[in-house]
Amino acid sequence: MCISGMQIRRLVLALVCLVVLASGVASADVHVGVGFGTTFGHYHHHPYHAYGWYVGPHYWYDPWCDPWWDPYPVVVVPPPVVYERRVIVEEHKPTPPAPPAPAKVEKVEPLSEKQQQKKSEALKVLRIGDELARLQAVEDLEPFARDEKVRTTLQERLSGDREPQVRKAIAELFGRLRDPKTVAALKQAYAEDEDRDVRQAAYKAVALIEGYAGL
Repeated sequence: MCISGMQIRRLVLALVCLVVLASGVASADVHVGVGFGTTFGHYHHHPYHAYGWYVGPHYWYDPWCDPWWDPYPVVVVPPPVVYERRVIVEEHKPTPPAPPAPAKVEKVEPLSEKQQQKKSEALKVLRIGDELARLQAVEDLEPFARDEKVRTTLQERLSGDREPQVRKAIAELFGRLRDPKTVAALKQAYAEDEDRDVRQAAYKAVALIEGYAGL
């Protein structure tokens, strides 16, 4: 069946009327157009919006200039939190030294009359007796050597007796006594006595009292 040009024009006119009627009830966000190479209706052409014939590329949906693509997702990364590590340094406090022990106080027993007499005679012999008598006097005075008078007399004879054997005997007695008060006399004998045996006896006595560090 052949369609004449008049029929085509009538068909186009009818379609145009349908488009005009439909545009009155169309949604504000949806646009409809019919085109045979052309478009009639609300077309979008940046930067204008209008009704009318439009020749050229066209599209049918224009949601108020919405972009044709979804935007890329935006990832929000919170800033890193750095926790500062606390370093606690404990100061080492040295242990305080223990208080020194109280000095030992020796109880001196009172001497009997006989002991007093023996001590006095030994002191006299140590000053005026011969060599053998003085040696015996040193031995007799050992029980009384902590007495201040006896100790002082023995220290004098350690540096002043003319016989080396007597001086040596006194140095050996002080070594057995281990009285710190005799250290000064012993060190003097160790440094100054002319006899080698006396010096050795004084050296040993100081070592017994103070240890070898005191020499």
